[in-house]
Amino acid sequence: MRKQESYLNTSTSVDGNDVKPHADSYFETRAETIAEQEKNFSLKELFQGIFSKLNPLFSIDCAALILYNDEVDHITRAYLTEAISGKISCTEIISDPISLSLITKEISGFDFPVLKSRQDWIADFGENHCLSNHPTEYHFHCYIPLAHNGRILGTFELHNHKRELSAEGLTFCCNIADFIAGLLATIWEKNVKGADLARLGTSQIINGSETLAFAEEKIKQLEKKVEKLSAQLAEYLIFEPEESPEIFVNPDIVGSSPEMKAVYKLLNRIAATETTVLILGETGTGKELIAKAVHEGSSRSKKTMVKVNCAAIPPNLIESELFGHEKGSFTGATERRIGKFEQAHKGTIFLDEIGELPLDLQVKLLRVLQEKEIERVGGKTTIVTDVRIISATNRNLLEEVEAGRFRRDLYYRLNVFPVSLPPLRNRKPDIPVLATFFLAKFAKKSNRNLHGFSKKAISTMMAYSWPGNVRELEHLIERQVVMADGNVIKDIEIPENNKQSISSAGSVKTIFENEREHIFAVLALCNGRISGQHGAAKLLGVPATTLNSKIKKLGLAKKHIY
Repeated sequence: MRKQESYLNTSTSVDGNDVKPHADSYFETRAETIAEQEKNFSLKELFQGIFSKLNPLFSIDCAALILYNDEVDHITRAYLTEAISGKISCTEIISDPISLSLITKEISGFDFPVLKSRQDWIADFGENHCLSNHPTEYHFHCYIPLAHNGRILGTFELHNHKRELSAEGLTFCCNIADFIAGLLATIWEKNVKGADLARLGTSQIINGSETLAFAEEKIKQLEKKVEKLSAQLAEYLIFEPEESPEIFVNPDIVGSSPEMKAVYKLLNRIAATETTVLILGETGTGKELIAKAVHEGSSRSKKTMVKVNCAAIPPNLIESELFGHEKGSFTGATERRIGKFEQAHKGTIFLDEIGELPLDLQVKLLRVLQEKEIERVGGKTTIVTDVRIISATNRNLLEEVEAGRFRRDLYYRLNVFPVSLPPLRNRKPDIPVLATFFLAKFAKKSNRNLHGFSKKAISTMMAYSWPGNVRELEHLIERQVVMADGNVIKDIEIPENNKQSISSAGSVKTIFENEREHIFAVLALCNGRISGQHGAAKLLGVPATTLNSKIKKLGLAKKHIY
C-alpha cells in the first residue's frame, strides 16, 4: 500500500508540476497486483495438495505439519489436514506460539522417523498423543522430522485409526518430508531471512519466481513418483474385500452384486414352495449350486437331492436311468434297477442340461409331470412318485422349441418359475469376493498359508471377460494356489488362449467411428445427395447445413459423397 501511496503522491505532469493522478492508473496497478498474487503459492495449500495424494495411496486418515522456532522449544505454527466424507480439508490448528508439552518435546527430539501406537504413548507418558485443538484420538502415529543441514524445522506427522503406516508408505513419506524441509529452508533463505517460521501462515505467501519454480518442479517430481510407486505398490498391497450383508445366506453361494441380489430375492420366494423351477444360465454360472440351495431351503431338505446330467447319459440308457427297469426287460438287464425318480421320492430331482433330452424321452417326462407316476422299462404297473423337479440348461429353450428340438408343452411345464443366473462378466463386483472365497478354500485344502491377492492381481481378474464364468475363475485360483511362491498372489496368469478376452474391448468402435460410418452409409444410399426431399439430411433428421459441418469434421471427402 505504501508503494501505491508513493505512486499517487509523486505523479507529475509533462511540465514537471504535480498533478492529481488519474483513477485509471490506480486501478491498473491494483489489477497487476491481484494478477501477481494469483500466481503465489501458500504453504497451507501445498500441504493440502500433498495429503490429497497420500490419502488414497496409503489410506492415511490424518496428517499434521508442525513448525518449531529456532530454539525448538515452541510450536510456532501447525496445520492439520484430513479427509471428511471424502472431502479433504486443511486447517491451521496453532497460529500463535505455544510451549512444548512433555509429549511434543519428546516428538521434537526425534531426528529419525518414529512409529508409535496409542499403547506405546500410554506406557511411556500415561496418555496418548492427541493433536492440539483437535478432538479426534488416533491409535497409530508416525513422526518424521523436517531436517535440513542438521537443523530441525518441524515434524511431519501421520495418524491412523485402524492400522500402522506400511513400510512402503513410510519410505515414500520420508521423501515427502525431505521435500517439505527443503522448501521451508528455501523460503527461509529467500523470503524471511531473520524472521521466525511463525510467519509462515495462510497469509504468508511464497513469493519470487525462483521459489515458485522450485516448488512447481518438486511437485511435478512428486506426482511422477506417486504414479510410479502406485504401480509398484499394486503388486504388494493386499486387496481386502468389503463385507456386505446378504439377503440370502448359503455358505457355497458368494456375491452381493445387484444381479445376485435379484437372484437371492427369487430364491427366498421359491425355496419353501413346491414349485417346479427352471434355472437358466451359461456354462459355469453355478446352476447346480442354486438348485441345491432351493432344495435345502424346502421342506424336502431331509431327503437327498438326486442329480441327473441328461447330456452325460447315452440316449439308449437314459430311460432306464430315469425310470428304472425290470429284470430281463432288455439284454444285460440281469436284475431290477430303481430309477432316479424312484430314488427321489418325497425329495427333489435335479435334471441338469434338460435341453439335451431326446424328444421321445421328453414325452415320457411330460407324463411324469402331469400324472405324478412312472413306469419302469419292461414293467407292467405304474408307480406313484412325489418328486419336486428342478431343471437347468445353458440353452435358449424357446429357440429349441421353435427349431422343433424341444416340446412346447414340456417347456411350459418346466418353465413354471424360471431363475436366470447372470454370467460373471455381468457381475464384476463379485469377482474379488469370489476369488478370495476360492483362495481360502484351496489354501486350506493344500495346507498353504496365503493372505490374499495384490491389487494388481485383482485388476487383472477384473479386466478379463471370463467366458467360463465362475467355474473358470475357481479353476484358475486353484492353479494359482499351487503355483504361488509367497503369502500373497501378486500376479494372475491368464491362459494364453483366453488372453484375447482381456483386450476384446479393443475391437469396439468409438462414437466418432460409428458416426462417420453411419453418415457414409446414408450418403451412399442417397447417391451423395445431401439436401432436398431425398437427401441424406432428411433421412438423418438434421438440417443440411449441420450435415455439411459434420461431413467436414469427420473428414469425409467428396469422393465419399459422389
